Amino acid sequence: MTLVVTTDQPHPSNWVGREAEPVLPSGVAAAVRLALREGWTPTVPGPAFHLDRSAGFTRSS
Repeated sequence: MTLVVTTDQPHPSNWVGREAEPVLPSGVAAAVRLALREGWTPTVPGPAFHLDRSAGFTRSS
């Protein structure tokens, strides 16, 4: 089962000019741990598991 994570960080190719920071391995590890706690089972086939970590994200206007 694929894990899809939505972050609170702008994508490097955003067109509004918001500065982007890389997703660090520590952030990936934290997302994997949280997804496992929330029921993601990576070895079981199925639809993508969506983990929303976008709390605090603000769009530029």
